[in-house]
Order: sequence, then C-alpha cells, then structure tokens
Amino acid sequence: MTAQEQSALLTRVSTGSWLIHALNAVARLGVPDVLDETPRPVEEFAPGLGADADALGRTLRALVALDFFTEGPRGHFALNESARLLRADAPAPLRAFLSVGVERVLPLFGELEHTLRTGRPAAEKIYGMPYFDYLDQHPDTDREFTKSLGRSGAAFFDTALDRMELDGTEHLVDLGGGDGAFVERALRRHPRLTATLLDRPAMLGAARERMGDAGLTERCALVGGSFFDDVPTGGDVYCVARCLHNWDDDTARTLLRTVRSAVGPGARLMIVEDVVPEGPATATAGYADLVMMLIGGRERTLAEYEALLGDARFTLTRARPIGTVAAPRLHLVEAAPVTQE
Repeated sequence: MTAQEQSALLTRVSTGSWLIHALNAVARLGVPDVLDETPRPVEEFAPGLGADADALGRTLRALVALDFFTEGPRGHFALNESARLLRADAPAPLRAFLSVGVERVLPLFGELEHTLRTGRPAAEKIYGMPYFDYLDQHPDTDREFTKSLGRSGAAFFDTALDRMELDGTEHLVDLGGGDGAFVERALRRHPRLTATLLDRPAMLGAARERMGDAGLTERCALVGGSFFDDVPTGGDVYCVARCLHNWDDDTARTLLRTVRSAVGPGARLMIVEDVVPEGPATATAGYADLVMMLIGGRERTLAEYEALLGDARFTLTRARPIGTVAAPRLHLVEAAPVTQE
C-alpha cells in the first residue's frame, strides 16, 4: 500500500461517522424525495424542506465528493444510484438503517473500550440495564426500533415464505413476531393457515392493529410473553426470525430449549438469521458482529447454529440462502426436534 493509499484509508476510517450523520440528516429532511436525475438549484427546493439553502448546498457538495448525489451547474443537485437508496420508497432500507445507526449504534461504539476491557455489553453501561430491558421500558423507542426492523425484513419475507413450503401447514407460531408483518404475509398467501404470534406485551398493539386492518384477527392469536419463559404449543411450524443473534450463546440455548419443550415430534423449526461464512470475516460480517457484541448478542457461522440446535435437542436439516441487498448473508435454517436420546 502506497503512502497515498494509506492516507486515503485513514481518512475514510476517521470520517466514517461524519458521513453517516450527514446522510442521515439529509435523508430526514427529505432531500432524496424531492430530487430526481435532473439537477435542481438548492435555493429552489431547500425552503420547502425547511432547510437553509447555503448549509444544505455545502452538505450536498461534500456528499457529492463521496459519491452520493451529483452536482450539475454549481449549486444544482440531482440523485445518483447511491442517493436513490435514501428515498423513503427505496426497496433497500438504507434510510431506516441510517437512523438506527446514528441514534443507536454510534453511541454504543463510543463505549467499545468498556466492552473490550470487561467483556460486558456497552449497552449495559449506557442504559444501566440490558438492551432489550431498556426497550421494554421505553415503548416509543421500541416501536421505532421495530419499525426499522420491519422495513429491513420486508425485503426477505417473500423469499423466506417461498422456501418455507407452508402448503399443508395448519398452524404457524411466530416467536418474537413484532408488529405481525411476516405473519400477515403468510396468512394472505395461505388462506387455510392459522397463526399465533408471541412477543412482548408492549409490541402487541401494533400487531393487533395490523391484523384488524387486514381482516385477519380471527386467524391469528396474539400472545404477550417471553419466549424464554413459555412458548405456545400446537404449531406445525415455529419461526424465529432474526432473534437468536440478539443473544449470547447461553441465552440463545435457553430460548431454543424453551421452544423445544413446546414443539411436537412432527413440527419444524425455521430460523431466519445472517450466517457468517467460515474463514476470515468479511467487512460487513465483522461490523455486524461488533454491533451485536455491544448489545450482548453474536453473529454465528452455520456450524455454530448447528451446535446450539444440538444442545437444545434439535437437528439441523437444511440451510438455504435467502439474502437481499440489505442482508446478503441471510439464511433460512430448518431444524427438526430430536425425539430419541
């Protein structure tokens, strides 16, 4: 690496947090939503967004230099492929991730040294309690968190349902189902299917509203509780989507053992999670695992998921990629209960 390349690398590393703040601020103003591929003068669109034209123009010029937006005549800006991802209607949820990154993730990295020295999640130092306990006590924050996850989840719902092979399934149990977006899609696809959604009581209001609006109230039971304590019985398929990575290995085992106590011999367990490739970590996988470490969770390889399942008396039967632009490592991991010791 040349001296010039080293300097460029250090610049990118040291200014990364500046970029995410700038992108988040511009997205929150709604700049990407009022632009297209034809450059417009900043003085024309800034007032309608409640922005100062000079400050906004200077910020956009900085982002142009980083390959977000393009500039025609000086002070005239337009969307490019990267900036288009910031629109509210973009299929990939970059806008939601930016908001979560600025408001949730960056403060955690400010306490990374605490985690390195103690092995304890930075979230516990910042919030004075485990991260998900904090969300339980702050329902407004919890709803925003779940909303951002719903946007990112929408991209893989259909692919996951394609792979789940639910034809002939009578009852689906969605554990940690949030606002019910996944269950709603499943019930619409399979008119004879019924479902149970289990989540923390604070989350059920959004799910109840969604099921009511969709006319699915009679087909979906909503249960408030913790999947660490008790899991509803009677399901043909149990789904745990993007939950296991929130927890360390001991806690994840407890979750899976609770599920195993409810699962009948013919039922299937479907886990939707990112799977870290064996060997050296990619940049995105490494970053994701750091974030999970800071809140008390862990990203895992397929072998690590297989070991957790084995400890809970499940056997891994299949694992298939269902990755999206926003989550390229996402997999559907299928497991069956072990019925003989």
